[in-house]
This record gives sequence, C-alpha cells and structure tokens, in this order.
Amino acid sequence: MQTGGTNSCEKSPLPTPIVVLVVGNHGAVVGWPAVVPGDVPLVGVPLHKSRKTLDLIREAKTYTLNLVTNGERAMEIFGQPGEDKLAKWGNVTNCRLLPCKALGDASRVVECIYDREVELGDHLLVFCRAVASYGCGDFAMWDPCRRRLEV
Repeated sequence: MQTGGTNSCEKSPLPTPIVVLVVGNHGAVVGWPAVVPGDVPLVGVPLHKSRKTLDLIREAKTYTLNLVTNGERAMEIFGQPGEDKLAKWGNVTNCRLLPCKALGDASRVVECIYDREVELGDHLLVFCRAVASYGCGDFAMWDPCRRRLEV
C-alpha cells in the first residue's frame, strides 16, 4: 500500500458504496458520500464542477441517492455519459414523499432536497437534506485498492 501521493487506480484511498444519483430523467454514479447526522441528516456527494448532474440538481432541487446490489451494471449504465440511462436500467419508480424518481430495485433509497454546495478545488460537495430513506439490505461497494466491485 502506498502512503502519500495517489493510488495508481483512483484518487482516493477509501472504498465507497456504489451510489446512483437520480435527478429528473438522468442518473449518474457518485461515490464517497458524507453524512452529517441531525434531526434531518445532511448527505453530501462530490461532483465535478463540469458535471451535467450538478446543473440538473440545481434546477430540480429534489433527487434520490440509490444504493444498488448490482454495481457492475450501475457502472455500465450510469458511470459514463449517455442518454436514456433510466430506461436502460428499467426499474424506476416515483418517490414516496418528494417529486422525484428512484431505482425501484435499489436496496436503499434516500430522497433528497438540495441544500447547499461547498467548493473544493475542481469539485463541489453538494449537500441535500435527507427527508426520507427506506430499504435495507446489501449494496455494492467499490474498493480502489482491489479495483473490483464487492457486495
């Protein structure tokens, strides 16, 4: 294991759950969520300033964070630019509380209301108020040291 500098396969030393952020009719894989506990928890995800997802969040104000069991499929569909990603996934439902969409087969769903952004170099940490969360079960993880998905 290297110390200092960056890992040869990723710019983070920590594993992360495979999180699919769904906003409007768009989805994208995000990682390394930050949770700030509270009566209404805040959840932050890092997004590059140039991401289409960021503009869509700012416009819609509501979105979901979805933990999935099939990480490889999530990376294949949501891990790169493209259109009709939700149609390719195939199992999309309306949120229970907010006007948003969720992955119907996600093991865990967090319904979010956009709250704020914190600038961090070429990324922003985008926070939401987690107003509803449901589901329980295993979810896919990605470990940069192993360069493979785990459940």
